[in-house]
Amino acid sequence: MIQTQEPKRSRRLWKGVLALLLLLQINLPLSYAAPSPADTEEQNRRSRQQAQEQQQRRQQKDIFLQQGTKGSEDTSLPEESPSFVVNTLQLTGDGADCFPWAQTMLNRYKGRKIGIQGINLIVKRLTNAFIDRGYITTRIVVPEQNLSGGTLKLILIPGRVGHIRFADPNVWGNWQNAFPAHPGDILNLRNLEQGLEQMKRVPSQDVTMQLVPGKQPGESDVVINVKRGKPYRFVFSIDDSGQTETGKIQMSETLAMDNLLGLNDLFNFTKSGDGDRDGDLHGTRGDSVYYSFPYQNSTFSFTSSRYHYHQTVATAQPTHLSGENDSMEFHLTQLLDRDQVSKTNLELAISKGHIRSFVEDVELENQRYDTTAFKIGLSHRHYFGQTTLDFELDNKRGVPWFGAQSDPETPGLQTTRYNMWLLDVNLTTPVHFGSAQGRYSLSFHGQYTRDLLWGTDYISIGNRYTVRGFDGEETLSADSGWYLRNELSIPVNSSGLEAYAGLDYGEVYGNGALDQNLLGRILTGAVLGVRGGTQNSHYDLFVGWPLRQPDGFVAANPTYGFQFVYQI
Repeated sequence: MIQTQEPKRSRRLWKGVLALLLLLQINLPLSYAAPSPADTEEQNRRSRQQAQEQQQRRQQKDIFLQQGTKGSEDTSLPEESPSFVVNTLQLTGDGADCFPWAQTMLNRYKGRKIGIQGINLIVKRLTNAFIDRGYITTRIVVPEQNLSGGTLKLILIPGRVGHIRFADPNVWGNWQNAFPAHPGDILNLRNLEQGLEQMKRVPSQDVTMQLVPGKQPGESDVVINVKRGKPYRFVFSIDDSGQTETGKIQMSETLAMDNLLGLNDLFNFTKSGDGDRDGDLHGTRGDSVYYSFPYQNSTFSFTSSRYHYHQTVATAQPTHLSGENDSMEFHLTQLLDRDQVSKTNLELAISKGHIRSFVEDVELENQRYDTTAFKIGLSHRHYFGQTTLDFELDNKRGVPWFGAQSDPETPGLQTTRYNMWLLDVNLTTPVHFGSAQGRYSLSFHGQYTRDLLWGTDYISIGNRYTVRGFDGEETLSADSGWYLRNELSIPVNSSGLEAYAGLDYGEVYGNGALDQNLLGRILTGAVLGVRGGTQNSHYDLFVGWPLRQPDGFVAANPTYGFQFVYQI
């Protein structure tokens, strides 16, 4: 009996000691605390999600139907006879009060000598100004008048929307929640571009538009042509982006459905997990649901996900560690302004997270996080010819909403009521290699806060989604930091295969004692790879090298990676 009980007592002792050490680590001062396994898993999950969101933004289908032009500031007028000094220029007509900028433009000609050629030139410039702003069917006419009194009168005849309809009356779905334009509105091309974008965001839906004369003078009907493919897709993905402790091979299966409710909406359901399927030793499992729909100048989205990991710590007596992460986010993108070459959006988001950690199925209550965050920001996209610039600046704050846990009363410890700034910049421009056209892309991501954060909110660097060239088994993480990714790609053949080279750099830095106890702050890495695909598949193969890392930071040299995606 004694011999059979001793191993059990020994295992219980080792497990108890390990659990005590983990609890002590959490209660130690910040200078001695290290990110827990749950923190590391959450940091990697968030890095992967940010990379996917940036990729989706780059793939957005922007519609600009009008070539960008720079408005002329020229106010010169020809010398002619007869001409008259004009002290008052008036713009009247239906809707003229809606365009105060037009009257301001006319006022620049006050006190000038104006003749017939000058009138025609003023009308041309004002008409072009309306067209540049998207009012392509609005006209300016000159009524009969005598300039000898010193007054020039112009009449605005606005072009209006007649009817908006599908070319095929039997097409299922609707345009009303996509187009911020209605019958009777003054026709503006920017509103029609927005409507087309909101409909073309559906992958299986191709949309074009025609303007045809309406029934009433000055009216134009908007005729929408819709071509639809298969409204659902199954997407399978496999890569080696995981960690050895929880499963290097990661797989996911996604069911995507378009126009589920006929609202130009998107629905995705994804199941993910490790490919090792190594029983109770280690692994990851996850589920996520995504739904998004537009309403004219607004786009609403909802994401809910559940993630579970488990691993076995190789101590004298193997110990089982596990964790769960439940999260939800509501996101609103509101168009603020768009012109011929750019768009500016307001970004609002509320996110809720709940994280739990376990040792031998016993919850570590000091590692339970129940948090809520609110984010507000501005995003901007600008086209400079074939060069695209994306910019987003956000302020994210921890808030006491929806049952979020409160901070301990002891000052100077980590907080869930943080105030954080986030910055993302992406630049893509073509480059030429002889007759071949390649692409250069730059990506910057930064996080800054003066607060002491919990490990789940750290920024981390050192994997394929941040600073490439590292295997991701270890990362540097802290309260604040940034990384810069540079990539040069060139097509190899006409099949879509391209080769690329990347050089990345990143830094992290903490607040208070954390900054003094970081293993290091800087990582630099390089990567070479090829990517390509067919209509239904995509692949990416690469090899990377760490170029700069702190002493004691363990990383494979070189490191290899792959991703394969197949869609049916």
